Order: sequence, then C-alpha cells, then structure tokens
Amino acid sequence: KMSVAMVTGSCGQPAQPALLIRQGAPEDLLEAAELEEELAACHDGMQLYSRCSAVEHRLMMLAGLLRLLVAVAMATGRIVGFVLYTVSHVSQQDLPGLYVQSLFVDGAYRRHRVGQSLLATLGRLAASSGFGHLKLLVQRSNAPAVNCYRRLGFEFLSDTENIGFFELWPAKFVNSMLRAGRRPLPAGLSLELRDCDGRLSGGLEAGRRFALTCAACDCRLQGTAALTYCMWDGCIMLADLRLLRPACAQRPCQLLSVANLKRLLGRLALSLAASPRRLWLEAPRQQTELHRMLLHTGLEDLDGRHDGDWVVCALRGAQLCGLAERQVDSNILVAV
Repeated sequence: KMSVAMVTGSCGQPAQPALLIRQGAPEDLLEAAELEEELAACHDGMQLYSRCSAVEHRLMMLAGLLRLLVAVAMATGRIVGFVLYTVSHVSQQDLPGLYVQSLFVDGAYRRHRVGQSLLATLGRLAASSGFGHLKLLVQRSNAPAVNCYRRLGFEFLSDTENIGFFELWPAKFVNSMLRAGRRPLPAGLSLELRDCDGRLSGGLEAGRRFALTCAACDCRLQGTAALTYCMWDGCIMLADLRLLRPACAQRPCQLLSVANLKRLLGRLALSLAASPRRLWLEAPRQQTELHRMLLHTGLEDLDGRHDGDWVVCALRGAQLCGLAERQVDSNILVAV
C-alpha cells in the first residue's frame, strides 16, 4: 500500500514540493551507485557496500535483502539523495531493526534537511513496521554528520561503551576458523542456539542468539550472530559479545581458550552460511581477557587502522518514535 503525505507550508497552504521521497526500485541502483562513488571520494579510505556489483545489488533488492529510499528532484527526475538499508538482527534487542548502509545527499542539496527527511521517513517505516531499532556507522571525523545524528537523538555507543570492531579475512583465515567449527566442543562446554524472530524480515536474513556455557564454573559467552548483507555480501556479523563470569568462577576457565573460541565462531558461521566471505564482530574492549582472545584467534582490531575512525550509533525506543514523528521539510513530498 502507498500513502502520500505532504507537510503544509508556514501559511497553512500546501507548499510546492521540490523533492519526492519514494521507495527505490532496482533500476535506481545504477544512479545511486554513481552518487556513492562521490561519497567514497569525500571520505578517504571508506569501505563501501558498492564493492558488490550493480548486478548483485539488483538481485539482492529483488530478493528483498536490500532496500532503497531515494529523494528525487521533481523538476528533473534526477536522484539527489538516497538511503541504502537492510534488516539486521545484530542487536541485544528482541526485535530486528534496520541498518543504514549508506546515506548520501548531492552537494547542491545539502543543508536543506534532505538527509534528515530521508532518515525521518526511514524512522517512520521502522516504527510503523514493528522494528526495534535503527543503526548506522559514522566517521568520528565527519563532524557535520555526527552533529546531525546527535540532533536526531542517535546514541553513540562509544559514549556509553568502549565497543571495539574486529574483522577476519581473507579467505585462508576464515577457512581456518570454519575448520575449527567442524570439530566437536570439549566435554563441559554446551552451546545453546536460538533463532532470531524472522517474521518482520520475512525470514530472508538468518539470525542466531547464542550462549556458550562452562558447566564447571557457570561462565557464559553470549551474543548475537547473523548472516547479513549490510556490510558485504555473505558477511557473518557478531554483536553484543559478552563474557559473563560469576565472582566465584575458577581460573583458568575452558571458555578462556583460543581454540574453543575459534570452535565457537566457526560453528556460528557454519550455522548461518555454507561459505561466508568474512567475519565482522563488535565486542567491549574493557573485557580485556575477551579482547586478548579475539586477537589471538586472528581477528584484527580495526581501531588500529583508518577504519578505527568509525563509530556505531543507534536509535531505540522513544528516540526511534521521536524520529518517526519528526516532520519532513515543507518542500518535500513523501510517497512511501
């Protein structure tokens, strides 16, 4: 169903719309990809989702794995801004959310609330469809974007938690972890896997909540894993990885073993995909034992590279509802 909304002007009369925000179609991807190349040029070292080909993008859109909102200039019919997004289960929340992969506005249309209007429209889609959060990555050095997201109510996870980002690739390291995942867990360790609720995403994006428990001391390693298309095609993402240790827990614990951690990560990857291309993980740096183990498994801490300039920000609960209720600019027509 399509509903059309237009905000009235200051005199109470409908303003003449200059832009139209609508759901993007597969044929819009080529034009959006050209804009995304300009986005990459603005942010040196940026790793874009457009590393996938336009053909792959189109197939993923047709499968419902990838979605697009576009802002179109009414006078020319040209796309001047877009949001590329997907469904993501990678969150502590019970409900899946939307992950913003790319947000771009043409230079001639910046500082006219086009980006805010695109995000407000996406927030309205998320809230009205029952999604629990909106999540994105932004560079700390990109002050205008950071300020914009703060004004919109996004919570920067670096302000509340020292979240680290870890990546495993190329293929030889991923394959090594997959081989470890095929080995049985040692006695005393039990792995519980629970499917994420796939109702909202149509089951197209698989997700697992996991907990690895040590029977001897009741230590637990838990988090969420998902096969996701929000970073790269066929990427396994793990988030909210936590090591929970009772005060009376014995040392050393079987959980604090690099070999067992590799078995866990490999098993999670295999439960989601036959041949994932890479592993991407979020974990708190203040848990020093876990941080040390992750590095010993072969994962690279991205904070030591240019990628460390990136920070996760999220919108949940009342803040998400606030974004959904935010009015778009008066010269923008929304047809979503």
